[in-house]
Amino acid sequence: MLTALLRRIARRCETHDRASFVRIRQLEDAAGMTPSPPPASFTDTYSDPALIDCGHAWCRHRG
Repeated sequence: MLTALLRRIARRCETHDRASFVRIRQLEDAAGMTPSPPPASFTDTYSDPALIDCGHAWCRHRG
């Protein structure tokens, strides 16, 4: 409960603050790093939090 309240005050969202493989790969490409291997799960590999509507009206990244 306290964590949820603090997230809301800071306008941080548990859906959009989660590191996704898609975002990590973009950052690795931008930094010129060797790409890390994808997760074993198809869903974890291709899910992109930027495309998800979390349902929070206060979220900064709400789609």
